Amino acid sequence: MLSPVDIRLNLREWVECRMGLSPTDVLIDELGFVNRAKDKAPDYTYRADLALANGRLVGFEIKSGADTLIRWPDQSQAYLRVFDEVWLCTHGKHLEKAMAITPKQAGVMLVDDYGSLAVVREAKRSNSVDAYDLSGLLWKEELIELCDINQIETKSRETKADLRLKVSSILGLDSIRQHVLEKLKIRKHS
Repeated sequence: MLSPVDIRLNLREWVECRMGLSPTDVLIDELGFVNRAKDKAPDYTYRADLALANGRLVGFEIKSGADTLIRWPDQSQAYLRVFDEVWLCTHGKHLEKAMAITPKQAGVMLVDDYGSLAVVREAKRSNSVDAYDLSGLLWKEELIELCDINQIETKSRETKADLRLKVSSILGLDSIRQHVLEKLKIRKHS
């Protein structure tokens, strides 16, 4: 049985072949992100096993044969609030349940014990991306820079959460997405 690390290596190859990466595109292992918790003060933290930044954000969750799908319903909703495209890469033993509980916008890939990958369902563009949640991919300094670029006044005592609220309430999703993609690429290439 392949480990999640082995599956991620195969998935990276699949992404590179299937999505035709350019030199400015980046693949990021274990990209952490934060979603607003519904009706609660603290935010929830998640981690995409693999993410692609190439003009859009694509998130991949891996479920090996040793994993379970218990957390996937919450994870999938969190992914859809941040990523333009979401994929679940699951071992065959989970396929039937995965198809039943995975949102229709998310793609599903099947992985076997030998590392082969097959698309079971294509991913569709998420219409659930949330500006606040997307801005969680930015560091505080990057949020301040985004505010400066857009002539949004900031105060030194503002927290990252304050800046995320401000940015997400003033700027459009496309502006935030563009800044996130730019910063993810800069981080990866530095």
